[in-house]
This record gives sequence, C-alpha cells and structure tokens, in this order.
Amino acid sequence: MNLTVETLFPANEQDDENVVTALSHQDIVVALSAALAPQKVAVLHMLYPRTDARTHASLDSLVAVLHGHGLHHVARLVSQEAHYLLFKDPAKAWRAFQEIRNDSLAIGVHLYYNGLVGEAAELALDIDAHPKARAA
Repeated sequence: MNLTVETLFPANEQDDENVVTALSHQDIVVALSAALAPQKVAVLHMLYPRTDARTHASLDSLVAVLHGHGLHHVARLVSQEAHYLLFKDPAKAWRAFQEIRNDSLAIGVHLYYNGLVGEAAELALDIDAHPKARAA
C-alpha cells in the first residue's frame, strides 16, 4: 500500500470542505500495518490497565512467561509497558501474540497485520508464521 494524504480523506466530501478529516487510533494503526505489509511487519498494540497490585502481578507473571519461552526482548519491552510492539518476523510475532493473549488476564493485546485487525489479522499472520504447515 502506498499511503498518501488523499487516501486519508473521504472521496465523498465536497472539494472545498475536504480540508479536514477525523481519524481514530485504529485507522492510524491499520494504515501503518498496511504500509508495512510488504515487509510482513506485525503490530501488537498492548493494553496495560492502571488498576491495582493484581495488574502488576499479572505483568510480572507475563514477563516471566515470555522470558521462559525465550522471548527476552519482548519481555523487556512488556516490562517497560511499551504500547506498540513491531515484529519483522511473523513467527515470532505469532508466538508473542499467543503468549500475551493466553497468559495474562489483566494485560490486553490487539493485533494489526497487513492492514487487517481482529480475526482477519490473526488468520493472515498465522498463514505467514506457519508456511510449512500450510504446504503440507
């Protein structure tokens, strides 16, 4: 995808009124993931709630699990509460996404891949993360 200013403004607006538009957070991250699609970059948007000691215990537990699975750099970034994790390797992105999603009830994660979000992004990433399994 070639991201240009024109792609961000709706075509149905009047030309003289087409000088401003509104974007949501999701619009921006979807556009980023679409622009990075040729490089197979996955974006994980991390959600760290600010609640109580249970959240910190969950964060510490998740960091330990990530370290235990050899995802040391991901664990360090999560311990620093990084809001976005970008992966150049679909297999590592898939593994980190699954660990984060399955090993923490307090910390959320949204996946953006190839300009997709939700289940469609998961399916696309799964295909790129496991090419040999698909070929068999």
